Amino acid sequence: MPAELDPSAGDALLGAPQHETEERLRAARKIAEDALRANATRFGLVIETQRDVAAAALDLDDVMKLICERTQLVTRAGSAEIVLIRDGELVLGAASGFSTRNVGDRVSKAGTLSGWAFENDESAFCMDTEDDPRIDEATAAGEGTRSMVVVPLRHAGQTVGLIQVMSDKPDCFQIEDLNTLELLSVVLSSAMSHASEFEAKRAQVEALARFEAMVTAAVIGIAVVDRNGRVVETNPALSEILGYGPEELLGRSLNDHAHPGDITTEAVAFDELMHGERDAYRLEKRYYAKSGDLVWAYVAVSPVPDADGNPHVAIEMIEDITQRKLAEEQLREHAERSEHQALHDALTGLPNRVLFQDRIEQGLLQAERDGGRIGVLLLDLDHFKEINDTLGHASGDHVLKEVSARLQACVRASDTVARLGGDEFGLLLPGLGDPAEIAHVLDKLTAAIQESIELEGLPLGIEGSIGVAFYPEHGRDVQTLVKRADSAMYAAKQDNRPYAFFEHPTESSEPTRASLVCELRLALDRGELDLYYQPKARLTDGSVQSVEALLRWFHPERGLTLPDEFIPHAQETGLMKPLTLHVLDRALGQLHAWDAEGLELAVSVNVGTRNLIDLGFPDDVAAALAKWGLPATRLELEITESTVLQDPHRTGIVLDRLDALGIRLSIDDFGTGYSSLAYLHRLPVSEIKIDRSFVTNMEHDEDGAVIVRSTIELGRNLGLAVVAEGVEDAETCSLLAELGCDSVQGFHLSHPLPAAELATWLRSRVGAAAAASR
Repeated sequence: MPAELDPSAGDALLGAPQHETEERLRAARKIAEDALRANATRFGLVIETQRDVAAAALDLDDVMKLICERTQLVTRAGSAEIVLIRDGELVLGAASGFSTRNVGDRVSKAGTLSGWAFENDESAFCMDTEDDPRIDEATAAGEGTRSMVVVPLRHAGQTVGLIQVMSDKPDCFQIEDLNTLELLSVVLSSAMSHASEFEAKRAQVEALARFEAMVTAAVIGIAVVDRNGRVVETNPALSEILGYGPEELLGRSLNDHAHPGDITTEAVAFDELMHGERDAYRLEKRYYAKSGDLVWAYVAVSPVPDADGNPHVAIEMIEDITQRKLAEEQLREHAERSEHQALHDALTGLPNRVLFQDRIEQGLLQAERDGGRIGVLLLDLDHFKEINDTLGHASGDHVLKEVSARLQACVRASDTVARLGGDEFGLLLPGLGDPAEIAHVLDKLTAAIQESIELEGLPLGIEGSIGVAFYPEHGRDVQTLVKRADSAMYAAKQDNRPYAFFEHPTESSEPTRASLVCELRLALDRGELDLYYQPKARLTDGSVQSVEALLRWFHPERGLTLPDEFIPHAQETGLMKPLTLHVLDRALGQLHAWDAEGLELAVSVNVGTRNLIDLGFPDDVAAALAKWGLPATRLELEITESTVLQDPHRTGIVLDRLDALGIRLSIDDFGTGYSSLAYLHRLPVSEIKIDRSFVTNMEHDEDGAVIVRSTIELGRNLGLAVVAEGVEDAETCSLLAELGCDSVQGFHLSHPLPAAELATWLRSRVGAAAAASR
């Protein structure tokens, strides 16, 4: 404390000379007067700040900024800050002066005077940050602060922030500065209280205005109804929905305009609502508009409680969903039509293959419960293609519809007749008794089919082949029964019988065949099947433009298993189709890969009887080509004479469709069958392959040489390319060239090779040819 103000100095003054005593008293008075003036100035600034805050339009950000500026001015500080507490963190709310932080920045609590004041909830005074144990030296040095004062800021009984001043010089503040900050904190606390009250009232007014605007502008109808359901208030949208003006709705119940069938249900719900037995309810309801039109509405009703918490009125929100209901009805009708179309044949209206298999599935479940017996029949019309070709498709459609009607007339109402595609039909006969019963039905079906149909004034005879399989004798699942009925139908067609029952293979061969077929199915999934490729070269220039895909099975126990060992068994089962599609996919995928390597080739794939009587096979081939983005001209399918002759009618349909796709067709093993030249000429084939049995040792086999020479001449006369298989030496190759053969294939050219080895072989062959030309 200065000596001039120290009471103990009085004794010294008593002994001092008179003039010195007066001088000292004048100095003391001046200091006191200066202090009073400083305090008055400080207090005046606080009062002025309070007045300015009151005029600051209650904007809290402006208030905090104003107080920061006044605080810095009053305390002569280098900077002033207001720090707010948000979620337990210190955040800068306002600042003035040399403060390096931005509004919204976090303020550290660790090792700072701000943090100490926050944690202890009391004011803090620091003359020099370098000597204050509450402050971390590194933190103080980083902020450039040497002295500071911090005062807690309280609102509604809680500490909500801090007001603080800082200086970059030590010993900058006095105890009066602390008092000033405490006064300013009271001013700021009061301002915050008024601002929060004002914001709350303004928010309430704005929310009410927004709600009223929302209700008025809402596109859904809104009505306030009393405890009796009478309308107290409504919005324009409700009038638009129902066509009644507000004056026509007020005081009346909306149920006065409701569909009679919907009144009782809502009346019960509304009564429970107004008695506090439920919180709210939603329902779909029909109203009659003023125009008489029926309006579908989605209604949501909520209670509004009174001061005691009891339901007083209710708010009903009514959304017009008439168009949605109409759309749903149209979608339902469309779905029903689509479902019917998806499960029924468009021409005959009979169930299709999908529904037929589902009916079998249901029949199997019933038979298993009852211990019953069911029959699955497959029927195929003979020579139906000739009807389409000679009389036109309209006549063919007439035959199919007539046959459908006859089949239905021969069976019971509980039976199912389905059209499976083309001229193939399926029949499901549940609840069968002894075999004599099915024989009677088969005789009726055969007689009905064979009865002539009049087309263009002429009677036309129709024949068909029927295959039969029974549950449980021939199978216990849908696929097995259909497969075995198909096998029986195929047997009937081969033996020229009207119908045939499935017959199990002999006991001696069945275990081996069944085991092999089962393992073959697994081999498809395990990737044990691979493709080798054998090139086919032109005799004119030696170029290789196509390869034949040959299936190889690397059995984990038997080792390499050739197609001759397993293809015949696959032909007898339903495995031939997935096996062929697997080979097609792998072969076309390899072409795609070779294209990327700059090797453009075509590939030929062998197909069997099962493929050529499958009317869906051309679509499968087209899908495989589309998958790999390849043109049909890059694929050749090889068929045998015997395959074609198994069912000329159906194979003719399939071959025509394949030819229409642009796929090349080749007759493999030519000369081993018994086809007539006239029939061969009618087939859409572009190539014949002479069987290796005639080509091998043709130099020493006169009969073989004659057949080869005749086949080459036949091909030339029919405009077909001729390929010789089994060429094993250069002499045979030269002789075939002299005879005019187009291409050769055999060990002399190359053994079948894996894809990678074939690519290497082709590149070396092209390189050798290029070197020879130089």
